[in-house]
Amino acid sequence: MQKQPVLFLFIAYVWTKTLLGLAITPYKSVRELTRHRVLLPVLFSPLYGLAILFVVGRIGSYLFEVGGITRSSLAFILSSAFISILMWQGLLIYLLLSFYVALRKT
Repeated sequence: MQKQPVLFLFIAYVWTKTLLGLAITPYKSVRELTRHRVLLPVLFSPLYGLAILFVVGRIGSYLFEVGGITRSSLAFILSSAFISILMWQGLLIYLLLSFYVALRKT
């Protein structure tokens, strides 16, 4: 019975450590991900974040009615978050593909 919470904590620790590594040192972390392929789903965490952002935005649009400058500032914040997350995901995919091409050549 006690092994499940420990396993969940271990998975959460590894996921968070890898995700922070992808945010701070993407080159080094993606290089490690090519060696340990079991951690490859962590590479797509920005896409998971985009999906959550989209769902929360849709739910928020039904629950809250905003207008004027608040609507414009909210749109600006959400669009900049969307663009930055997309660019980060693009960088991670580019690094992953370049490492795979480099590994194939050797």
